[in-house]
Amino acid sequence: QPHAGARGVAMASHRTRSGGRGNPEHAGNAAWLATEKVNAELFTLTYGALVMQVMRDCEDCVEEVNKRLDKMGVSIGSRLIEDFLAKTNTTQRCASFKETCEVVALVGLKMFLGLTCVVTNWSLENTECDILFEHLNPFCEFVELPDRFVQDDLKYCQLLCGVVRGALLAIGTKTECEFVSDKLKGDETFVMHMKFLGNVEDEYPFED
Repeated sequence: QPHAGARGVAMASHRTRSGGRGNPEHAGNAAWLATEKVNAELFTLTYGALVMQVMRDCEDCVEEVNKRLDKMGVSIGSRLIEDFLAKTNTTQRCASFKETCEVVALVGLKMFLGLTCVVTNWSLENTECDILFEHLNPFCEFVELPDRFVQDDLKYCQLLCGVVRGALLAIGTKTECEFVSDKLKGDETFVMHMKFLGNVEDEYPFED
């Protein structure tokens, strides 16, 4: 049954518009409150089962698991961006990579997953930054990685990085995205590093 409490996870199929972009944090909170939820524990178990299945398919080859999770995320993100644009009623591009990351962290991640984030540690050129997460529930709730997977550098939440990359690529922004700090590996917090690689020009099948 849908769960409308704070521990729910947004359903991507629900298309409630939350108005223009304006203040990213306010827009994210408004979109989160307006979006239908599913039970967070169900999401946690489902994602955990997905990772386990990928590991079985890859015969516990961690490097291949990380690649497949990332690829799956890119595919999801490339489709999810349409729902994001519809819900936020966004009709214009972000003016800069800095604005793009703020929208990702404060609107997109809040809207679909209820995650509270802070964007910080910008490079001098404003082409790299860190997204600090208050938590990564429901992805990591109840999760403990065996030591051998920690040592082999299993990127349990790599699918989320893929989602972000795929969504941005779909609107013409090429990025690198990876977790540089991971509580599942003993770090104090979850930190996603974002790096701008360039804009991708629209490709047309016909000559002008």
